[in-house]
This record gives sequence, C-alpha cells and structure tokens, in this order.
Amino acid sequence: MIIETEGKHSTLFIKTAVRADHGKYQISGTNSSGTKMADTRVDVMDVPGPVVDLKMVAVTKKNIILTWSDPLDNGGSDIIGYEVLRKDANKKLFRQPIETASCKCDVQDLLAGEQYDFRVVARNKYGNGMPSDLGPILAEDPKGTPSAPEKLRYTNRTSSTITLTWQPPHSDGGSPIQGYYVEKMRSDSTEFEVANRKMFTECCGTVENLSEGQEYQFRVKAVNEVGEGEPSRPITTVIQDHKIAPTITILKYFKSNAIVGKKGVAIDIPAEVVGLPLPMITWMKDNMVIDKPEGEAMTMETEEVDRTTLRTKIAIPETVRQDKGTYKLVAENCYGKAQHAIRVEILDRPLPPQNVVVSDIKAESCYLTWDAPEDNGGSEITNYVVEHRDASKKKSDYELLTFNLIDRRYAANKMDINGQYQFRIMAENRYGRSDGCESEKVQLRDPFGLPGPPRNPKIIAATATTMTITWDPPLDNGGSTIQGYWLEKRERGAVYWGRINRAPVTKPAVRGLQYTVLKLIEGTEYQFRVAACNAAGIGPHSESTECRFAVDPSYPPGPPSGLQVKDKTKNSVTLTWSPPDKDGGSPVKGYIIEVHEEGTPDWRRVTPADKLHPSTKITVPDLKEGKKCKFRIIAVNAIGNSEPARTDVLVQDILVEPTLTLEVSAPDLLNCRAGTTIRIPVTITGRPVPKVTWTFDGTAATEKKKELHTLPVDSEVHSTDTTSVIVIPESKMSHAGRFIMNAESPAGHKVLKVRVNVLDLPGPPRDLKISDVTRGSCRLTWKPPASDGGERVKSYFIERKTVAGTPGV
Repeated sequence: MIIETEGKHSTLFIKTAVRADHGKYQISGTNSSGTKMADTRVDVMDVPGPVVDLKMVAVTKKNIILTWSDPLDNGGSDIIGYEVLRKDANKKLFRQPIETASCKCDVQDLLAGEQYDFRVVARNKYGNGMPSDLGPILAEDPKGTPSAPEKLRYTNRTSSTITLTWQPPHSDGGSPIQGYYVEKMRSDSTEFEVANRKMFTECCGTVENLSEGQEYQFRVKAVNEVGEGEPSRPITTVIQDHKIAPTITILKYFKSNAIVGKKGVAIDIPAEVVGLPLPMITWMKDNMVIDKPEGEAMTMETEEVDRTTLRTKIAIPETVRQDKGTYKLVAENCYGKAQHAIRVEILDRPLPPQNVVVSDIKAESCYLTWDAPEDNGGSEITNYVVEHRDASKKKSDYELLTFNLIDRRYAANKMDINGQYQFRIMAENRYGRSDGCESEKVQLRDPFGLPGPPRNPKIIAATATTMTITWDPPLDNGGSTIQGYWLEKRERGAVYWGRINRAPVTKPAVRGLQYTVLKLIEGTEYQFRVAACNAAGIGPHSESTECRFAVDPSYPPGPPSGLQVKDKTKNSVTLTWSPPDKDGGSPVKGYIIEVHEEGTPDWRRVTPADKLHPSTKITVPDLKEGKKCKFRIIAVNAIGNSEPARTDVLVQDILVEPTLTLEVSAPDLLNCRAGTTIRIPVTITGRPVPKVTWTFDGTAATEKKKELHTLPVDSEVHSTDTTSVIVIPESKMSHAGRFIMNAESPAGHKVLKVRVNVLDLPGPPRDLKISDVTRGSCRLTWKPPASDGGERVKSYFIERKTVAGTPGV
C-alpha cells in the first residue's frame, strides 16, 4: 500500500488488492481553522473462505452424515452451494464429489470397515473457496447391547430339569453375540435369578436343579462385548416329567406309503418311535402280529436311542410273492397310540389257471373254458397259452395251439376226427409264464343230428318290393345249437325253389326269427319256406307259406289338414281344408261333412248319405244365428274313413266396414265435353251389404230416382250389392257439380264425393262497337260472352267482309 501527497492532492495506491483490503477508508485534513474528514468504502470480491465447524453427526457401516457452518467470509458474494468429496484414508486423491445446497450431507454407499477422509468446499459466483478436511472416519455401525432373543420355548423336561430353545435376537447391537444367560423365577418369588453359571453359546440349553412340581418362569438374555441385552418374553411351566404320546416316523421315503418290487428284491422298513414313557411297539402283517422271526427269511431289530426315542426296523433280504401285504407298526403308551402302515407288493409270475372245462365236444372240435389264476402275481394277465397233446399215446409232448388269448375261452377246431386229446392252459403276465393247468383227457365225437323243420312260417308284411317272413324254431335242434336258417322262395305256379340268403340267417341279425326279403318284382305272387342248420348240417324245409302279391299295403287316409272357416253369415258357414298329408296308399274319393248344432243331441250329415263331397270347400246353409256349431270333416278312400278334422264356429254375420272405390280416374271427370256421356262407376264392399244413396250438388234440375237417389233429371243409376253406376247420356254444363255417394251398414258409414266438370264452347261476344274510323283503320271493342263454356276464354277470332257482301277475310 503506497500513499503519495503533492500539494493539495493525496493518493493511496494498492497494487495487488486482496480480500483483506476491503473495508472503509477515511482521510482527514487539519489546519489552523480545524479538521475535516472524508471516507469511502472499498469492496474486494473473492472466493469464499473455508467452512467452519465441520463434524460427523452419525455413522453406520453404509453411510456417514456430515454437518458444517457457513464460512466466516463469503468472499463478498452469497454462497450458492457446497461440494463434498471423499477418499479412502490410504489414498491421496479425493473423488466422487457430491453437490449440496445446505450445510448437511448424507454420504451413502460406503464399504463397511473402511476409513474415509472427507473435504467440504464452499462456492460463490467467483469460484470454489478453501477446503475444510475431516477424517479419517471408520464406517461401522454404532455398538450397543443386543435386542431380546425370540420365540423362547421348552423342548424337554424332567422332574428336575428343563431344556429350552430360542432364536437369536433380531439385532446383535453391532458386535457378535458371545452367549446367553437364562434367568428363572419361582412362582412364590418376585425376582429373576441367573439359572446357568456357564454362559450358553448356542440357542439352547438345559437348566438343572429345579424343584419337581414347582411352577417357574424362564427368560433369556443375549450378551455381547457391550453387555447384556433386553430379556426375552418369559414362558411359564411346571417342572415334571414330560408326557409324550407316541409318534411314528418312517425313516425312508416310500411313494404313496407303498413298496413295489420284483420277487427276490430286498426290502427294509426303518422307523423311529418317540414317546414318554417309552411306547410298546408291535409289527403286524395284514392285521396279524408278527412273532420274532427265526432264520434269515425276515429280521426284526429294535434299539433304544434315549429315554424318549426307539428305533426299529423290519427287513426281508430276499422277498417272495407270499411276502406281499400291509405291514403295520403300532406304538402305544399310557398317553396314546400311534400306527403307520406300509403296503408291500411283490411282483411275480401268476399262479396256474383253474378249473379247465371242455364242452361242446364234436367229431373234430371242442370248446375250452377256464377260471383266472388265484393270484395274478401283482400284474394284470396279458394273455393265455393253450397247448394240446395226443392222449392216446402214453408219452407225447404238448404242442402249441395259441398264445395270444385274452378271454378265458378257446374253440379248438380242425382237430383229428374222433381223436383223443389232453389240453394244458398257462397264464402269462409281464413277469413270466405260470405253470400249466391240465384238463381231463377228452374223446372227440359228434353228440347230435340234423335239426327238425322250422314251424309256422308266414308272411306278416309286404310292399311292392319286399316281404317280411316270420317262423318258429324247430321242436328238435338235433342235439346241437341252431346256427342259423336258410330261406327259399318261388313264384306261384313255379316248380323250382330259389335260395334267398347267401349265409345262414342267425338270431342276432333278426328280430324274433323274422327276415325281410328284398328286391321282389311288384305285382308278382310269392311263397316261401325255411330250413334250420346246426353243426351237423341243414335240416328239412318247413311247409310253404301262403301266396301273397308284392304290392304296397293300403290304409285309411289321414285326417284332412288346414281346416279353417273361410266365411260365415248369420245363417251359413263356409269351410275350406286341404287334402290329407297321407292318402293311405289309395286315392281320396271324397269327404263326409257333419255338423252338430248347439242344443241338438246328434251329429247331422251335411252331404247326402249316398254321396261324397268332391272338393275341399263347402258352404253349410240353414244354420241358426248365434248358435255354436261343431264341424267335422272325414276323408274317404277305398279302404275306409279317416279320423275327422274338427273345428268349432259361432254362427253370426261378419261385420266389415263399407269401402267405396271409384273405378275411373279424376281427370276423366274434370274434363268432360258437353254432349258426351258421363259414367261414374263405384265398387262397393262391406258386410252386411251397405245401403247406398246418391245426391247431386249442382245447378241441373233433380228428381228422386228409385226413391233413394236425388240426381239430375236426365241421369240414370244402376246398382247391385257390389256396384253402383251413374250414367248421363248427353252431358250439359249444368251437370257440373258434385255427386255424393253415402254407404251405410251396421258396420259403419262411408261417403264418397265425386266432382264433375263439363266443358262447352263459349257464347258469342257481346256489345260489339266500332270507333275511331279513319281512312285506313278503325277500333273495335266488345264485352266477354255471357258463358265462357266452363273454362277461361283464351283468345278471340276477328273476321271482316266488304259491304258488297264478299266473304270475310
């Protein structure tokens, strides 16, 4: 800093200003008159100074929280933020900067057990200030006492001891658990005391020297290097021998509690039995107690593990099929009973089949049946093997007949005629073939003859191309089951019979011994006969059936369909219907119509008794109004009468509101030329027939027509029940106007108004006058005609002629 003063001027020089040069500068001047001062302020801007009071307020093994205060000097500018850096204590470079706007920072993602140095730098608009450092700081959780152990319970007790177990505390307080102290308190005491002199290092322990029958409370504390933690939740129990009902645990896994193996496999069933007092154990097979086995076929071992546990095992070194069954272990003491069953299945080849029976013996065949083996070896029988030998010889070997049988029956065919045989049957499963089961010796011979003739053959149905024949079986089957029947046919008058079926008709193919013969010729007369056959051959034929034509059968027709009331009046009803859906094979000849009127006892035939009504429509007259009538229609063909079609009808007139229809277009009536004929036709409908009257509204003179109608004098009216026509032979302009028709009936009232316009030539113009006559022109004026002919005058024609009388131009 340099101060230069020259005359009245003084200057202060600071060549290199620093932050410490900022402040208030004052200059004073003094003379004989007094002293005068002047001051000025100088601001020197810089980066902020270091933060102060940097310290750690919390540390764990994963994070550290730092706090600090603002720098004493902010460099003349507001602090805009801070930068926090860290480094491992054994490294040189700070890294991983963290930006923060407050004077607090939570540094995350630290490595447990590592030491860290930290640096905090304040920042203003001119840059980063001087750093402040802190460290080293060890990243570890703060240490404390452990929390309380959890889930304290006892696992065993005697008359003077108790065994406790528990789970470690949720928190070890930041240092390893060194062990556990168990505390006890008698029911007659108020304070807990330590129960174990030596610290338990595991989460279990036995407390000794307890008083039998006394009630105690127990709790446990965890201990680390800081000290004892909180006690667990206490449990209360009475010191006495433990009461344990028996439980059985099988020490090997058997799927579905079953052992399945082939013959010869070794099996063993080990089990553990728990109970106090020690249970009595018993092994059983199929609910029979197994005595202690002798020899090597089965072994049984039992070992006492401790005062509550037994281990037992039953073993079979080499199994046989007879070892199969349900093995059960039963354990029982004074507190209960337990049992566990294991099913043992030993698989082997089956036993031989049983009860071979030879039946249906014939000269070159027989039929074998047998029963299944008593034991299938634990596997389903897959097939049977059938063998035979010549029994007429003392020694002969068995030969194979078949080996793929599933059913327990076999027909031995094509044997030597009248031979002597012995059969052997063997069963087979997936584990092998059984021993054989032999039959008695069998002598083949036929025991039967031909069957007798079938009885009562007859034709029960016929169509144009088929006939159905039925018969009874013969009284004598010849000693053999009837195998089927042969049928023959011939036309009436023919000599030779023709066979119908290519193979015997068997019972499963017919319904109660009947057969339908197909492909017959329509209109031909046939007869039939039947022969039975058995194992011996075809027997004699039955007697012939009656002759019958191959024609479709005829029946009475079905009832008429679609019966409905088409129309009705106060004394008649009109019915319509459709022919029957089925005519029964014969054309419908006609119909019978009958009526039953209310109040009468009998049906009355509408049509004559000796005639049929030919059509499907009829009007029944002479009925009484307001009465309810029943009708029935019966169709008749050559065979007979059908079931009737029925309907009920109330006899009354049908009311239909009148309708009037003009049968000519309106323009034709609006443009009638005078002198032409005017015709106004109207069609009338309605039930009952309405009463019709005409009136005229116009200038022409009128008179009464037929005492009903008021019409022009020169007009004519022609009426029927359904039509009414007005005719004016020669029309005049006075006939123009409205013709009004009124139709009335009990069903309603209808009015029709018809406008007629008659056109004619206009009359002559009136008051013709000539004025303004000059040498070459004159002016003509006139008035319109008195009559314009019914239409506006469109134009006028002017004609002239010379005075001399020449024609007008």
